[in-house]
Amino acid sequence: MKSAPSNGIGLRRHRVSLTIIARNEEANLPACLAPVADVFDEIILIDTGSIDRTREVARSLGAQVFDVPWIDDFAAARNAALERSTGDVIFWLDADDRVDHENRGRLRSLLDGLSDVGAAFVMGCLSESVNGTESAVLADRIRLFPNRPEVRWEYRVHEQILPSLHRAGIPVRRADVTIRHTGYTDPQTRRLKAERNARLLMAELRDRPGDPIVLFNLARAALDRKDTQAGVKYLTEALNVLTPGDPFARALHVYLATAYQLLGEWDAALEACEAGLAAAPDDGELLFREAVVRYQLGDKVGAGDRWRRILELGCPERPTCVTPEIYGHLTRRNLAMLAEERGSHLEAFRLWSEVLAECPSDSQAISSKARLTRKFLRSLPARVMDGFMRRAGFRSRSAAVRADDEG
Repeated sequence: MKSAPSNGIGLRRHRVSLTIIARNEEANLPACLAPVADVFDEIILIDTGSIDRTREVARSLGAQVFDVPWIDDFAAARNAALERSTGDVIFWLDADDRVDHENRGRLRSLLDGLSDVGAAFVMGCLSESVNGTESAVLADRIRLFPNRPEVRWEYRVHEQILPSLHRAGIPVRRADVTIRHTGYTDPQTRRLKAERNARLLMAELRDRPGDPIVLFNLARAALDRKDTQAGVKYLTEALNVLTPGDPFARALHVYLATAYQLLGEWDAALEACEAGLAAAPDDGELLFREAVVRYQLGDKVGAGDRWRRILELGCPERPTCVTPEIYGHLTRRNLAMLAEERGSHLEAFRLWSEVLAECPSDSQAISSKARLTRKFLRSLPARVMDGFMRRAGFRSRSAAVRADDEG
């Protein structure tokens, strides 16, 4: 690629390489690379066996393309890209990642302002929902790191760069950049990826028996295919091999509580929540899960206390892997239903209004507000209702209620 001073790259102190691995991604590459192609000093694309126009499309967008045989190992493919990169620092994307205009500007400012190459940077990764039926998930990903021989990817699938960064003593900092990941929006794509990942994870477990990261990812795969008992088994094994105080335990307890909830084992789910919260008392995911469990166990006061605590905390600046809606409409709608159950209709109306402010077309919030409005109108004394009807232009109480029903 050219690096002309007019676009700012030529004024940088350090060169930045974008690495990407791809196979049959001709449809995805333009939306991935075109918005950011001029942000990097070079683009290194590893093609692992495309039979479409991936190579031609990549070259047209400024990438250097290298053919590398696929050996059932994502880390190996990513490391092949590192070996061919000449930049001082590495940035990586997947073909189904997207960088919008705002985050492109933030990324460019970060790269242009790098004063040294001695640190790695973690950024947000927002995985979109599946046809609007699931919540989006925001997770941390290390996207930028020094190009050094000892820094290499590990694990066949769900590959990790962090272990080698830790061994090399490279600090990890946060950058205010979020990458949107679109690869899980199609159910068929999800199913095929899940089958492939399960196969690679079992191969990894044979090489790394008892590895908590592999066990965790096997648990996630089991839960995705509805094999909840296997998920519990893998999660329990992973927790048993962790050292006390390991921050990774937080995620394991979230998933374990969720698995027990799916099995209807509410006491075990509560125990998993409490164990996780003992180490991370302000964790929103664990608090949310505990509130759901307490509600099912009949402790509605305790459930409400946990949900309100989540709203007080607000979304953390450094999420690990969270559903952002936990800190907004998901928790508010649960509190709204809880308020209505105990007869606090004004509080429920306020909470549903807040849900609508966040989700303007939410059908549950719209119908709930209408239902509460009808209850309010029917509860008014006849004299007050008659005055209200006259001011509103209605001739009878039933006409007012009917108009609300129609609205």
